[in-house]
Amino acid sequence: MVKIRLFVAAFMILALTACGIRVSHVDWIDFVRFNGIEYIAVDYFGGASGRGLVDADLGPEFARVKNKCAGTTLFDPKCSRDGDAAYLDSGTPVYIVKDYNPEFRLAAYRDNRLVLYEADTNPKAQTGADLLDIGGKVRYIGVNSAEDGVTEWAAITDPEQVAVLVELVLGAPVDQSRPTQVGAQYFIAFHLRDDTIVSRGYSPGRLNVGIMLPEAFGTAVEQALLSATPTRP
Repeated sequence: MVKIRLFVAAFMILALTACGIRVSHVDWIDFVRFNGIEYIAVDYFGGASGRGLVDADLGPEFARVKNKCAGTTLFDPKCSRDGDAAYLDSGTPVYIVKDYNPEFRLAAYRDNRLVLYEADTNPKAQTGADLLDIGGKVRYIGVNSAEDGVTEWAAITDPEQVAVLVELVLGAPVDQSRPTQVGAQYFIAFHLRDDTIVSRGYSPGRLNVGIMLPEAFGTAVEQALLSATPTRP
Protein backbone atom coordinates (compact mmCIF):
# COMPACT_ATOMS: atom_id res chain seq x y z
CA MET A 1 0.00 0.00 0.00
CA VAL A 2 2.82 2.44 0.79
CA LYS A 3 4.43 1.76 -2.58
CA ILE A 4 1.10 2.23 -4.36
CA ARG A 5 0.46 5.51 -2.56
CA LEU A 6 3.98 6.70 -3.39
CA PHE A 7 3.50 5.84 -7.06
CA VAL A 8 0.20 7.73 -7.26
CA ALA A 9 1.62 10.69 -5.36
CA ALA A 10 4.70 10.74 -7.58
CA PHE A 11 2.54 10.74 -10.72
CA MET A 12 0.49 13.65 -9.38
CA ILE A 13 3.57 15.62 -8.42
CA LEU A 14 5.14 15.11 -11.84
CA ALA A 15 1.93 16.23 -13.49
CA LEU A 16 1.67 19.32 -11.30
CA THR A 17 5.33 20.16 -11.82
CA ALA A 18 4.85 19.93 -15.59
CA CYS A 19 2.11 22.53 -15.21
CA GLY A 20 4.43 24.82 -13.31
CA ILE A 21 2.83 24.16 -9.93
CA ARG A 22 5.25 23.76 -7.05
CA VAL A 23 4.50 20.96 -4.60
CA SER A 24 5.94 21.53 -1.13
CA HIS A 25 4.72 18.52 0.84
CA VAL A 26 3.06 15.13 0.67
CA ASP A 27 -0.05 14.23 2.68
CA TRP A 28 0.58 10.82 4.19
CA ILE A 29 -2.05 8.38 5.34
CA ASP A 30 -1.46 7.76 9.05
CA PHE A 31 0.32 4.39 8.99
CA VAL A 32 2.92 2.37 10.87
CA ARG A 33 4.78 -0.65 9.52
CA PHE A 34 6.26 -3.61 11.37
CA ASN A 35 7.21 -7.13 10.25
CA GLY A 36 6.00 -6.41 6.74
CA ILE A 37 2.50 -5.49 7.95
CA GLU A 38 1.14 -2.03 7.25
CA TYR A 39 -1.26 -0.74 9.89
CA ILE A 40 -3.59 2.20 9.25
CA ALA A 41 -5.14 4.51 11.85
CA VAL A 42 -8.79 3.49 12.13
CA ASP A 43 -9.93 7.00 11.15
CA TYR A 44 -8.57 6.35 7.66
CA PHE A 45 -10.57 3.17 7.13
CA GLY A 46 -13.75 5.22 7.17
CA GLY A 47 -16.95 4.21 8.87
CA ALA A 48 -17.75 3.93 12.54
CA SER A 49 -14.93 3.29 15.00
CA GLY A 50 -16.74 2.95 18.33
CA ARG A 51 -15.23 4.13 21.58
CA GLY A 52 -11.71 5.47 21.78
CA LEU A 53 -8.94 3.55 23.49
CA VAL A 54 -7.80 4.33 27.04
CA ASP A 55 -4.63 3.46 28.93
CA ALA A 56 -6.24 0.33 30.36
CA ASP A 57 -6.55 -1.08 26.82
CA LEU A 58 -2.79 -1.11 26.34
CA GLY A 59 -0.64 -4.19 26.72
CA PRO A 60 3.15 -4.38 26.58
CA GLU A 61 5.27 -2.29 24.26
CA PHE A 62 5.49 -3.98 20.87
CA ALA A 63 8.12 -1.91 19.08
CA ARG A 64 9.39 1.63 18.56
CA VAL A 65 9.17 3.82 15.49
CA LYS A 66 12.47 4.15 13.64
CA ASN A 67 11.62 6.72 11.00
CA LYS A 68 8.99 9.44 10.59
CA CYS A 69 8.04 9.84 6.94
CA ALA A 70 6.12 13.12 7.07
CA GLY A 71 8.50 15.91 6.25
CA THR A 72 10.84 13.69 4.23
CA THR A 73 11.18 13.77 0.47
CA LEU A 74 8.63 11.81 -1.51
CA PHE A 75 11.09 9.24 -2.80
CA ASP A 76 12.77 8.50 0.54
CA PRO A 77 13.22 4.69 0.38
CA LYS A 78 13.02 4.47 4.17
CA CYS A 79 9.29 5.10 3.95
CA SER A 80 8.50 1.54 2.93
CA ARG A 81 10.55 -0.23 5.59
CA ASP A 82 9.73 -1.82 8.92
CA GLY A 83 9.71 0.75 11.70
CA ASP A 84 8.41 3.52 9.43
CA ALA A 85 5.45 5.69 10.43
CA ALA A 86 3.76 8.59 8.72
CA TYR A 87 3.35 10.95 11.67
CA LEU A 88 4.73 9.22 14.76
CA ASP A 89 8.10 10.59 15.82
CA SER A 90 11.15 8.38 15.79
CA GLY A 91 11.42 6.56 19.10
CA THR A 92 7.65 6.58 19.75
CA PRO A 93 6.61 3.38 21.55
CA VAL A 94 3.90 1.33 19.87
CA TYR A 95 1.83 -0.96 22.09
CA ILE A 96 -0.05 -4.22 21.83
CA VAL A 97 -3.80 -3.80 22.42
CA LYS A 98 -5.02 -6.14 25.16
CA ASP A 99 -6.98 -9.18 23.97
CA TYR A 100 -5.97 -8.67 20.33
CA ASN A 101 -3.35 -10.23 18.12
CA PRO A 102 -0.59 -7.68 17.38
CA GLU A 103 -0.79 -8.68 13.72
CA PHE A 104 -4.25 -7.05 13.79
CA ARG A 105 -4.18 -4.13 16.24
CA LEU A 106 -1.54 -1.82 17.67
CA ALA A 107 -1.78 1.56 19.39
CA ALA A 108 0.42 4.59 19.98
CA TYR A 109 0.21 8.11 21.35
CA ARG A 110 0.23 10.91 18.80
CA ASP A 111 -0.16 14.52 19.95
CA ASN A 112 -1.28 13.28 23.39
CA ARG A 113 -4.05 11.19 21.82
CA LEU A 114 -4.14 7.41 21.80
CA VAL A 115 -4.46 6.23 18.19
CA LEU A 116 -5.65 2.75 17.24
CA TYR A 117 -4.02 1.14 14.20
CA GLU A 118 -5.39 -1.91 12.39
CA ALA A 119 -3.75 -4.13 9.79
CA ASP A 120 -4.39 -2.99 6.24
CA THR A 121 -1.99 -5.15 4.22
CA ASN A 122 -0.07 -8.24 5.25
CA PRO A 123 1.97 -10.10 2.61
CA LYS A 124 1.65 -13.31 4.61
CA ALA A 125 -2.14 -13.14 4.97
CA GLN A 126 -3.89 -16.17 3.50
CA THR A 127 -7.31 -15.95 5.16
CA GLY A 128 -9.41 -13.25 6.78
CA ALA A 129 -8.24 -14.43 10.20
CA ASP A 130 -4.74 -13.20 9.29
CA LEU A 131 -6.10 -9.65 8.95
CA LEU A 132 -8.97 -9.49 11.46
CA ASP A 133 -8.78 -10.87 15.00
CA ILE A 134 -12.51 -10.76 15.72
CA GLY A 135 -13.44 -14.40 16.32
CA GLY A 136 -15.74 -14.66 19.36
CA LYS A 137 -15.58 -10.90 19.85
CA VAL A 138 -18.48 -9.64 17.69
CA ARG A 139 -21.73 -8.55 19.36
CA TYR A 140 -23.57 -7.65 16.15
CA ILE A 141 -22.90 -6.71 12.53
CA GLY A 142 -24.09 -3.41 11.07
CA VAL A 143 -24.59 -2.65 7.38
CA ASN A 144 -23.79 1.04 7.02
CA SER A 145 -24.13 3.67 4.32
CA ALA A 146 -21.19 3.98 1.93
CA GLU A 147 -21.68 7.75 1.93
CA ASP A 148 -20.70 8.38 5.54
CA GLY A 149 -19.85 4.89 6.80
CA VAL A 150 -21.83 5.58 9.97
CA THR A 151 -25.55 5.62 9.10
CA GLU A 152 -26.78 2.10 9.87
CA TRP A 153 -29.21 0.74 7.29
CA ALA A 154 -29.50 -2.77 8.72
CA ALA A 155 -28.22 -4.87 11.59
CA ILE A 156 -27.60 -8.59 12.01
CA THR A 157 -28.07 -9.33 15.68
CA ASP A 158 -28.93 -13.03 16.03
CA PRO A 159 -25.93 -14.47 17.92
CA GLU A 160 -25.84 -17.71 15.95
CA GLN A 161 -26.00 -15.94 12.60
CA VAL A 162 -23.36 -13.43 13.71
CA ALA A 163 -21.03 -16.27 14.70
CA VAL A 164 -21.54 -18.02 11.35
CA LEU A 165 -20.90 -14.86 9.34
CA VAL A 166 -17.78 -14.00 11.33
CA GLU A 167 -16.43 -17.48 10.65
CA LEU A 168 -17.12 -16.98 6.94
CA VAL A 169 -15.03 -13.81 7.04
CA LEU A 170 -12.20 -15.37 9.03
CA GLY A 171 -12.06 -18.41 6.76
CA ALA A 172 -12.29 -16.48 3.48
CA PRO A 173 -9.22 -16.38 1.22
CA VAL A 174 -7.26 -13.15 0.90
CA ASP A 175 -6.19 -11.52 -2.37
CA GLN A 176 -4.43 -8.22 -1.79
CA SER A 177 -3.08 -7.92 -5.32
CA ARG A 178 -5.91 -5.42 -5.95
CA PRO A 179 -5.78 -3.56 -2.63
CA THR A 180 -7.79 -0.47 -3.55
CA GLN A 181 -11.52 -1.01 -3.43
CA VAL A 182 -13.46 1.30 -5.71
CA GLY A 183 -17.18 1.88 -5.36
CA ALA A 184 -17.87 0.17 -2.06
CA GLN A 185 -21.61 -0.48 -1.74
CA TYR A 186 -21.68 -0.43 2.04
CA PHE A 187 -19.53 -0.47 5.11
CA ILE A 188 -19.69 -3.60 7.24
CA ALA A 189 -19.32 -2.64 10.90
CA PHE A 190 -18.38 -5.41 13.32
CA HIS A 191 -19.51 -4.12 16.72
CA LEU A 192 -17.21 -5.79 19.22
CA ARG A 193 -17.95 -6.74 22.80
CA ASP A 194 -15.51 -4.14 24.13
CA ASP A 195 -17.52 -1.40 22.32
CA THR A 196 -14.90 -0.78 19.66
CA ILE A 197 -15.90 -1.26 16.03
CA VAL A 198 -14.07 -2.79 13.09
CA SER A 199 -15.40 -1.18 9.91
CA ARG A 200 -14.44 -2.08 6.34
CA GLY A 201 -15.73 -1.14 2.91
CA TYR A 202 -17.83 -3.87 1.31
CA SER A 203 -18.99 -4.77 -2.15
CA PRO A 204 -20.50 -8.16 -3.04
CA GLY A 205 -17.85 -10.82 -2.73
CA ARG A 206 -15.21 -8.56 -1.21
CA LEU A 207 -14.39 -6.96 2.12
CA ASN A 208 -11.70 -4.32 2.07
CA VAL A 209 -8.78 -5.02 1.89
CA GLY A 210 -8.81 -8.18 -0.19
CA ILE A 211 -10.95 -10.57 1.88
CA MET A 212 -12.83 -12.55 -0.79
CA LEU A 213 -16.18 -13.42 0.76
CA PRO A 214 -18.43 -16.37 -0.13
CA GLU A 215 -21.85 -15.81 -1.63
CA ALA A 216 -23.54 -16.72 1.66
CA PHE A 217 -22.19 -13.57 3.30
CA GLY A 218 -23.63 -11.36 0.58
CA THR A 219 -26.96 -13.16 0.81
CA ALA A 220 -27.13 -12.45 4.55
CA VAL A 221 -26.36 -8.75 3.95
CA GLU A 222 -29.11 -8.44 1.33
CA GLN A 223 -31.63 -10.25 3.55
CA ALA A 224 -30.79 -7.93 6.44
CA LEU A 225 -31.34 -4.90 4.20
CA LEU A 226 -34.66 -6.24 2.94
CA SER A 227 -35.83 -6.92 6.49
CA ALA A 228 -34.80 -3.52 7.85
CA THR A 229 -37.08 -0.53 8.13
CA PRO A 230 -36.62 1.32 4.84
CA THR A 231 -34.47 4.33 5.67
CA ARG A 232 -32.22 4.37 2.64
CA PRO A 233 -32.79 5.56 -0.94
